[in-house]
Amino acid sequence: MILDSETHEIVRGFFETKVLQISTNPMFKLTSGKESPVYLDHRKIFSNVSLRKKIITKWAEFLKTEFPFMFDSGNVVFAGTATAGIAPAYALAEYFNAGFVYVRSKPKQHGLTSVIEGTLPSNSNIFVIDDMITTGGSVIQAVDYIKMEPIKSVVASSISTHNLKKSSDFFNSKHIVYKSLFKTTDLFDIAYAKDFINGREMKLIMEWLTQLDE
Repeated sequence: MILDSETHEIVRGFFETKVLQISTNPMFKLTSGKESPVYLDHRKIFSNVSLRKKIITKWAEFLKTEFPFMFDSGNVVFAGTATAGIAPAYALAEYFNAGFVYVRSKPKQHGLTSVIEGTLPSNSNIFVIDDMITTGGSVIQAVDYIKMEPIKSVVASSISTHNLKKSSDFFNSKHIVYKSLFKTTDLFDIAYAKDFINGREMKLIMEWLTQLDE
């Protein structure tokens, strides 16, 4: 990824809209019960028109560059993971005038017991979309469901990733290609250069990321 001026402005926007927050004393308490000096809430992106447009435009260009073969047939569908991937997948589908579905974490217990909501045409090229890839579990589960359908190709993408070795190993073991728009280490580097993060905070964040990959 090229860390251009636009990316710097996006990082500024992340802090201004509290998409990205830092707290080291006390740290954030996550749903897992673990503590984190970083809190990333990508959902806030889609409440802010300016930031949303910047992200979706940059992400769309990124996908066209990284996966040009996915757009060859014109039969492209963006599949959002439930629930965090729904908004970004729909926004990308609108940008490309493409199809949209979302993938439940498990089949419905009533009606048609669907796991994929929406219409998934045969022989489509599918982008499975999430907001954040940490371990990759929810994305891989969604890809597994998508692969049960008569599709052509599937790749995965997210706005951000911690780029952990264990998540990369997980994707490789499943033979799933994925690429994220941003690595959080790049975002933290920009934030540090712009004085949004001080030296002590940066040190704690890097230590925390190392612990995540253990």
